[in-house]
Amino acid sequence: MKPLTLTLKNFGPYIDETIDFRNFEDSSLFLISGKTGSGKTTIFDGMSYALFGESSGKLRQGKEMRSTFADPSEPTEVQLSFSHGEYLYEITRKPEQELYKKRGDGTRTQGAKISLIVKDHEGKELREYTKRREVDSFVQELLHLDATQFAQIVLLPQGEFRTFLIANSNDKEKVLRNLFGTQLYQKLNEQLKQQLKIVNQGIEETQRLIKAKLDQLYWKTPLVEEISVEEQLLLVKSQQKSLEEQQETEQLELTLLKKQKQEKEQEKFTMEDVINDFAKQRLLFKQKDALEQRAEMIGNLRSEEKQLQWVRNHQVLIEKTLEKTEAIATYEQQLIINQKEQTDQQHLLQQWVSKQKEHTGQRAEMNQIKENILQLQFQLPLYEEKEKITHTMQVEQVALEEALKKLTELKEQQRKTELNYQKEMIILEQQPKIEKECLALERRQEQWTLFLENWKQLQQCAEKEIDRKQQLVDQKKELTQAIIEKETIYQQVKAQKSSWAKMQISRLSLFLIEGEPCPVCGALEHPNQKEHQEFSLEEIQLVETKLNEVEEAAQKQEAQTARLQTQVAQTEYEIKELSKEFQLQTKKVNELSKQLQEKQLVTLTDPLTEEGIKQVTEGFHIEAIELEKRLAQINIAQKNVEILTQQVKEQQENTEEQETIVAEKQQHQLELQTQIKTMSEQLTDASLSLNIIIEKKQRFEEQFLQWENSQKEVEEHVIKLKENQLLLKNTEEHLLKDKTNILAEKATFDEELSIALSQSGFDLNQVSLQNLLKDVSKLEAIHAELSQFDKEKDQLLFQLDELEQKLADKEQPEMTQILAEIEELSTLIQQREETYYQVREKIIANENIHQQVTALITSIEEKWEEVTALHQLSATVNGDNPRKTSLERYVLQTYLEEVLTVANQRLGLLTNHRYQFELNQDSGSYKNQTGLEINVYDDNAGSSRSAHTLSGGESFIAALALALSLAEVIQEQAGGVLIEALFIDEGFGSLDEEALEMAMEALETIENEGRMIGIISHVSELKARIPQQLQIQTNGNGQSTVTYQTA
Repeated sequence: MKPLTLTLKNFGPYIDETIDFRNFEDSSLFLISGKTGSGKTTIFDGMSYALFGESSGKLRQGKEMRSTFADPSEPTEVQLSFSHGEYLYEITRKPEQELYKKRGDGTRTQGAKISLIVKDHEGKELREYTKRREVDSFVQELLHLDATQFAQIVLLPQGEFRTFLIANSNDKEKVLRNLFGTQLYQKLNEQLKQQLKIVNQGIEETQRLIKAKLDQLYWKTPLVEEISVEEQLLLVKSQQKSLEEQQETEQLELTLLKKQKQEKEQEKFTMEDVINDFAKQRLLFKQKDALEQRAEMIGNLRSEEKQLQWVRNHQVLIEKTLEKTEAIATYEQQLIINQKEQTDQQHLLQQWVSKQKEHTGQRAEMNQIKENILQLQFQLPLYEEKEKITHTMQVEQVALEEALKKLTELKEQQRKTELNYQKEMIILEQQPKIEKECLALERRQEQWTLFLENWKQLQQCAEKEIDRKQQLVDQKKELTQAIIEKETIYQQVKAQKSSWAKMQISRLSLFLIEGEPCPVCGALEHPNQKEHQEFSLEEIQLVETKLNEVEEAAQKQEAQTARLQTQVAQTEYEIKELSKEFQLQTKKVNELSKQLQEKQLVTLTDPLTEEGIKQVTEGFHIEAIELEKRLAQINIAQKNVEILTQQVKEQQENTEEQETIVAEKQQHQLELQTQIKTMSEQLTDASLSLNIIIEKKQRFEEQFLQWENSQKEVEEHVIKLKENQLLLKNTEEHLLKDKTNILAEKATFDEELSIALSQSGFDLNQVSLQNLLKDVSKLEAIHAELSQFDKEKDQLLFQLDELEQKLADKEQPEMTQILAEIEELSTLIQQREETYYQVREKIIANENIHQQVTALITSIEEKWEEVTALHQLSATVNGDNPRKTSLERYVLQTYLEEVLTVANQRLGLLTNHRYQFELNQDSGSYKNQTGLEINVYDDNAGSSRSAHTLSGGESFIAALALALSLAEVIQEQAGGVLIEALFIDEGFGSLDEEALEMAMEALETIENEGRMIGIISHVSELKARIPQQLQIQTNGNGQSTVTYQTA
């Protein structure tokens, strides 16, 4: 990952600044310099916030980084563009923030926003992400680092140099896991744990299931005491035999009862047949009675059948007779209607003849109307021309009035524009005064900003002094405790050495030879040799081991005490320097405050507080806004004067043009009035309008046309009525002739029908014949009904005769006793079946439970083998072993040893080969302290010690060598993190001249390898040694800008 540009908008002291890292591509090593508090570290905060949404030190969130000088309506925004591999990335973040509304009053809350754009190497956009989860996941997957690890590996903020160096094994493991991609081992460990948990849960669930199954067993005799699963299975197997014997007995009894019931039921069926025959006989007698009751109705139906048959045989004759009767009635009715119509037609003819005479008397009047129409037709063109000219004059009059109205409006607009011009000129006259006030305000703000900057530096100095004093108190307490612990350990060393020496003397005395000098006291005689206690070699070695442990603890405590003494001395020096700086800064602030008070530029509270500063700053802000508003009014007035000058000129031209138009329209009106007067003299009645003349002419024409149409209509009606009268007379004659012919035919048919009726013996009139004729269609149904009756009667008599023969020697049987016996047998069978099936179900249920429990026990035995194997594998992978090292940590040890090997090359150069990194191979008390602990071998002391014991300057050099080497090794690993930039914040001030020179050489070596390195430092030697610089400059009011210095 290599940063290209970083844009900070309203972020910390930056209002709108872009840091372009591409300016340092020629020489990758560059210095970031500036005053304390100018915003150097804020660059790191912006970079970390853009990538991860939090600052590099995790002390402030994004919305807390908003600039105090930002425009209330402008948002805070950070944009970082960087390259990684073959692609370019541009990420933009905006925190949640409270902004002024651009329209209206009040504020609005703007939610957090984020955007990540992925581009190819040519800058073409490939895709964009706008959701926070997507962006955060993408960035972490791309860089293989989270915010904390990014700060430890790429950004090294103040106080973070030793974080990775002295982190315990657990913390190092988290960082190295992402860097070297060993998550697979962690996932394997978690999967083994989860699988072991699942298998154990399965065993517990199976055991609960076995218990539940055993609780479902049936016992003839309930269990009195708790017995094992195996014993229960054996006992239930024995019980099954007893239940099977009981089942066989019940089955035999049940078979015998079912046979007895079957015999009784056969006897019952025979008795039921006899009962059914008696019931059938009674039913047939009832049906016979019903047939006898229908005899009279059947007789009438047979008579009706004969009449209908006769009518059907003479149907044609009857229909013709009835048809002629109906035809005669129809002719008589038509003759009556014809006579009535002739009377009505005669009456109407008389009315229309009267109207014809009336129209003939109106002819003279209609001729006069026709003459009037011709006269009006002659004068109509003159009226039309006069009407046209009158309409034109009216239209012109309206246009004239509109033109006069527009002329008045133009003169009024011109007057208002001239008044507005005078008002804007009054505003413009205030411009010199306002510009003078703005200049005075800028000077006052500059002096106030200078004072405020120095006052803030004074506060920071005071806070640092208080912090250092508290730190000194804590360090002295820690030092006192360390000295006490050191004395205690040295007493233990002394006691342990005494015990060891005593044991050695006792052991050596056993080997003294008379006459040879003692190696301790030099005596040649050894009278008390046998009085010494004898110690075994194992006891002496145990004491030696304890002595070595105590001596090692003493060395560590001695180093800890020395380190604390160095820290106390350093802190006391810093407090002294801060006190001097505080006095100088206090004097400077008092002088600036005195100048402000003497010139009455601002009013300061005593003592000066944050609220007082805020009130003064807000006062300046309000005054600046007011002046900006007044200047804006002047700018608007200048633009308005130019616009109004042009408007006055245009309005004057428009007024003159409109006056010419009005004069022309007035002249045209006079000409039209003269034409109308000339035409009026030629008309008979000039007072009449064209519409009235047209209406009068139309009225005459309509009246004449109406008379002509009415005359024509009357003549047509008279002719038509005469024709209708003649037609009705002819129709009457034809009807009388047809009626006479039909009467003769009817007489012939009546005679034939009378002869047929007399021969049949039926007394039927015309109405009866008509009714029978309608019912002829029922003849087949009546015939079928009579046939069905005869058939039913014959079948009934046959069945009665058959049943009388069958029941001749039999009586009605009694069913009560046989039914009771069957019921009793059914009850006994049901009871026996219940008992049988209960025993059978218990046998089957117990057998199923026995098989299920046996299978479950087998599955548990198989799972216990799996648990044993999983537990051993999980313990090995998780680090539950004598070395307290997991599989993943074992792999990471290899990677870390490679990093330390590379780091030792740089550390040797930086420390004149005094220090070398070593991986601590000892097992700690806990797993989090085992496997990845780093020791430092001190060549001067000839021994190794923990990296925690390094001083401030030593820890800086060690951390620098480790960070540079870590980045180098990571890049060499396939699929590792690509780290193309490293940023170091402070730390060089703690180095002596020789160490500083070696650190610079190491950094210049890295520069030659092509990696970008940015350093933040106040050390003057670095400013001289590093020509490429990013300089942060303050403008005196808390805001900062960026400039570049290149070689």
